[in-house]
Amino acid sequence: MHQLIAAAKSTEKPRPAGSPPVYRAPAPHKRTPLLLSLMWVAQTAALIWFAAQDVGLEGQYLLGAAALVGLAILHLVKPTGVLRVMLIMLVGFMSIRYFTWRTLYTIPPVDSSGFIAGLLLYLAELQGMVVYVLGMFVNIRPLNRAEAPLPEDPELLPTVDILVPSYNEEADLLRVTLMAATQIDYPAHKMAIHLLDDGGTLQKRRDADPRKAAEALERHEVLQALCAELGVNYLTRERNNSAKAGNINAALAHTDGDLILILDADHVPTQDILRRTVGHFLKDQDLFLVQTPHFFINPDPIEHNLGTFGSAPSENEMFYGVIQKGLDSWNASFFCGSAAVLRRTHLMSVGGIAGTSITEDAETALDLHAKGFKSIYVDRPMVAGLSPETFSSFIVQRTRWAQGMFQILLLKNPAFKRGLTVAQRLCYLSSSTFWLFPFARLTFLVAPLFYLIFGLKVFEASLEEFYAFAVFHVVCSLMMSNFLFGKHRRPFVSDLYELLQAVFTFGALLSVLVNPRKPTFKVTPKAETVDQDFVSQLVKPFAVILAILLGSTAVGVYRWIEFPLEREHLAIVMAWHFVNIVLATGAFGVMFEKARHQVAGAIPRSKPLNFVTPEGAVRATLIETTIEKGRILVEGVAANSLAFASGKAAIQLIVPGREDLSSIPVVVEGTKTAGHGMILDVKYMPRDIEDDGDLVRLCYGDSSVWVAFQEGRQKRVPILMSLLGLFVRGLKRCLSMTLFGRSSAKKRAALGAPLNQPIGR
Repeated sequence: MHQLIAAAKSTEKPRPAGSPPVYRAPAPHKRTPLLLSLMWVAQTAALIWFAAQDVGLEGQYLLGAAALVGLAILHLVKPTGVLRVMLIMLVGFMSIRYFTWRTLYTIPPVDSSGFIAGLLLYLAELQGMVVYVLGMFVNIRPLNRAEAPLPEDPELLPTVDILVPSYNEEADLLRVTLMAATQIDYPAHKMAIHLLDDGGTLQKRRDADPRKAAEALERHEVLQALCAELGVNYLTRERNNSAKAGNINAALAHTDGDLILILDADHVPTQDILRRTVGHFLKDQDLFLVQTPHFFINPDPIEHNLGTFGSAPSENEMFYGVIQKGLDSWNASFFCGSAAVLRRTHLMSVGGIAGTSITEDAETALDLHAKGFKSIYVDRPMVAGLSPETFSSFIVQRTRWAQGMFQILLLKNPAFKRGLTVAQRLCYLSSSTFWLFPFARLTFLVAPLFYLIFGLKVFEASLEEFYAFAVFHVVCSLMMSNFLFGKHRRPFVSDLYELLQAVFTFGALLSVLVNPRKPTFKVTPKAETVDQDFVSQLVKPFAVILAILLGSTAVGVYRWIEFPLEREHLAIVMAWHFVNIVLATGAFGVMFEKARHQVAGAIPRSKPLNFVTPEGAVRATLIETTIEKGRILVEGVAANSLAFASGKAAIQLIVPGREDLSSIPVVVEGTKTAGHGMILDVKYMPRDIEDDGDLVRLCYGDSSVWVAFQEGRQKRVPILMSLLGLFVRGLKRCLSMTLFGRSSAKKRAALGAPLNQPIGR
């Protein structure tokens, strides 16, 4: 990779000693040299030519066996450096060899009945192969960044503006985020916090609907008072132009910090977020971005309904735990909209946050990378956010992401964007083409039906060839994915998430293809109330899909009995079909949405404290907490040996920087024995803003709690066990939905309730 051209020397006048450094934006670097581009093309052509060579079935089996041995070494030894790259390239070569064979020999003849279906399947595989190969390139050498400590002299630190854009979030939610921002470990005179209220703009306060205008005015006044209480700046604007991007750009004109930390309204920062990010900017004047992971303290609707939140990695951990580190190794880690620090001068050199697409964050990073600036990814969760709590809200979020990344592909295609390196082009293509998965996912879902129902042959190959090429490719692909992502994403979980999204995002992507500038930014609903079980309003497509697949299974059984000569081919199709049934069962089960009785944020932890009662103080451990309630373990004390007079119990905490102990009154709501001690369920009773601040610090201040929680559930599982686990969980949810439907029907009949009204059990 060629080096980025050094920044132009600053022509700033001399500044007083101790002032933070100010840099001018460097000139855009040149495009990748023609010779280097030709070398990439030549190497790719040579690889494809070599992959296309006929070595016979025996030779193909030997190559497949070599790839499996290489994968076994990867799983067992986990090599780094050159050996890791060579083994991954070996597996990648096998996949390219498979697809070369697939392209040259297996598409049905044009005049055959299976040509259209076969071509659709081939194109779906082509999209999947492009994403797979690009993904291996991105993740071939993930980068684990070393820390960049801050200078001891605080006057050498740059100034930081903390921007918290908001649209319709409640004041209570914003209060927690803003209060946590005031507790960030950074010199107070070097830091300013700003709430960017797009729900109280002049446009909204003058809405033609008197009710909406009154609501906007009330919000405006409430948030102004909140900001005054917390010592935070309140900013709004006249009109709601360009959604979140416009909101941030309007604030940039009223702030002047050297760096900008952007936090979504529900992204509560830990105290160390600036301490672990700002130092990188002092080391490299070309750096425009330090991105950190998005960590969520509540399960998304799929995790919640399948019950996997505490035992399996969240869906986003593959991106933030692996892919971003891979992108970082190619200087292609991109802005994700929040939990990120940006350099003002570089951001303003491209006109601020971009607004061509509805994924303004990734688009902004693309523009800045194209100008020669650099980005860094720090792999430590230092915000705690909220996932969408209903499936419909989840789809709103993912549809925006899919449409926005497709817009970038169409309007600012990374393959042709001037200024990017070859590696950056491939990385951005990987990120944008991934979101075309709905076409491939739906095609893979229906492809077995072409044969089972209509008898169409969509794949021209002998059984021996299929095993030598296709089976080795599928097995190697699954093993490679489990090696690269297994700790952060269970096998087949991606397939389930893709199916759940594909049904709805397929049409949304087609609308972007027709009119790339049509999509508008839609805010993802957060902190919704789900106080009873209900069947999602989006259930119908998955009910139809599962019914068709189960019906087709009966056709497959019939063909097995009536056509014994087809059994070898039928066994392969039915195995594929069974995987689709597992995914459809899981998707249908997710549609039965469970009530959320637990307050978001109850993440396990181990925090020593004093538990104070009228009898005195005892040592205890906080093992779980939210901003409202906690669970405390008192060891070596019998359940009946402490008195719990309401209002007389308290917890005492050690607060860094304070000589006295923080004491917060609690009410004990329940007790239970636990070994030689007991567990107390307490409700916090804060008396003033200082107690509120101590609770925010207790719940959200320590990033090591988020790190420990993630590491505790990052475990690889065998591929078939993961598939079986998905099937069992999905089947349980389907059975629950059946029982729930019978119970709810009786209740609706008794109450005369509408059929679409959810009723708790």
